Amino acid sequence: SRSGLVGKSPAMVGVYRLIARAARSEAPVLVMGESGTGKELVARAIHAFSPRAKKPFVAVDCSGLTDTLLEAEFFGRTTGAFTGASGERSGLFEAAEGGTIFLDELASTSAGFQVSLLRVLQSGEVRRVGSTQTKRIDVRVIGASNASLREMAAAAQFRSLQCGQSVRSADLLR
Repeated sequence: SRSGLVGKSPAMVGVYRLIARAARSEAPVLVMGESGTGKELVARAIHAFSPRAKKPFVAVDCSGLTDTLLEAEFFGRTTGAFTGASGERSGLFEAAEGGTIFLDELASTSAGFQVSLLRVLQSGEVRRVGSTQTKRIDVRVIGASNASLREMAAAAQFRSLQCGQSVRSADLLR
């Protein structure tokens, strides 16, 4: 299939159904599973079968970036926002405009970055590092984790996603 996923077992048919349901929705999606189980393939399939399929799909491994770099990469930066920031630069959210951004390994992000991400999910706006201006964005967010974010939130190790209307309606794929 064009999704890149293969298999005809009852479990895979269930995954295909969840992908189809998520693709029809605009809600943020959290894909959970062990490392190497194809979370990014599932995210790409959701994007491919959604109305956003002709727009960008931007995949980011959150575990490979420091907090400062995460903020600048995701939200962009203005000239002089920090040492070495020469020139304005748009962020990955802007690069994914109209499409989907896939945030892999969400459990590895800091509490500070989680607050910034939650703000984007609730408001649909980004603010470049060093700027006072916000920019409206139209981006579908698909996150992934190999750790249970619900358990981490219960243990105060991950910011609870029960804060905004759009986040409460998120589909959970297991």
